Amino acid sequence: MTLSVELDRNDLFGLERVAEGRAASLPETTADRLLALGLVQKGEAASLQLTSAGLSLIHSSDQ
Repeated sequence: MTLSVELDRNDLFGLERVAEGRAASLPETTADRLLALGLVQKGEAASLQLTSAGLSLIHSSDQ
């Protein structure tokens, strides 16, 4: 099953922050949305890290 969700600007900025190691600066609503979409997951010490789906979005936006 494929889920298609359109990400808004805040979602993309949130993914960028997580990729850069600045997840602590994310608004809680953005973090919750990215978690619900499966683009990030909680890592050590409740920090956020990209999932493979989130990482593929970062890579595809760089090209």
